Amino acid sequence: MIKLIISGGTGYIGRAFYKKFKNKYSIKILTRKPCKSFHINELESCDILLNLAGEKIFPDRWTSRRKKILSDSRYKHSVELIQKANDLSISHYLQASATSFYSFSEEKIFSEDSDVSFDDNFSQELVWEWESALEISTIPINTILRLGVVIGPHSNFILPLKYLYSFCLGGEIAKGQQRISWVHIDDVINIIDFLIIKQINKTVNVTSPKSINNVEMNKTFSEILKRPAIFNLPEFFYKALFGECCELLTKGNNVYPKTLLDEGYRFKYPDFAQALKDSV
Repeated sequence: MIKLIISGGTGYIGRAFYKKFKNKYSIKILTRKPCKSFHINELESCDILLNLAGEKIFPDRWTSRRKKILSDSRYKHSVELIQKANDLSISHYLQASATSFYSFSEEKIFSEDSDVSFDDNFSQELVWEWESALEISTIPINTILRLGVVIGPHSNFILPLKYLYSFCLGGEIAKGQQRISWVHIDDVINIIDFLIIKQINKTVNVTSPKSINNVEMNKTFSEILKRPAIFNLPEFFYKALFGECCELLTKGNNVYPKTLLDEGYRFKYPDFAQALKDSV
């Protein structure tokens, strides 16, 4: 049986992956110390190392202290993990990342082949730094997972929106034109398994082929939950409430999973309405 170790395995994706594939892979989860850093020394030789670790990026304000915590839990942890893994018998390393690698845009479509400019915002800076950790890897196969917004039952994205709609507080955020590149949790874990089987040695956009904008998302929520979507607040309200991290709500991008489609992956949930019905 293939031996697989997960760093960050107690999170939403890690738990879902373990539940579905625990009989296919021999899975070990790296544990946390009281300070929430992982026991790097628990890492041992394995076939696959899956790094999903990272402190949640929203909704806490991005103070200087918070930014350091976010960076350390992604970049610093990944560097330490890879340094340890380089000395072990590991054939495939997969690391989480995010679609905020790409610029914010309402019009452009970004694939893995797109030219990307740096927009000088923290969410992009964080991801660029995070991915740079792989520059030190000597592991034969390395895969970066640029994850979109993950939806599914009990996901951190769905639960607060479902709660707001239950009180008829659903509606557009700011102008509502920001793109949301999303993916269902079932596809996320199936994609990880697919990438392991195919031994994909590159960066992969883990998103549905059909992004939506905020207006379309709220219309779908309203129709499925049978609640109005009329509560609308301007961008400055979110800026006052969340500070700099409001950009994750008021801005977005359209990210296309070209590599996955070229490699023959078939999405279980390519359509947002279908995915949302399963999630609520």
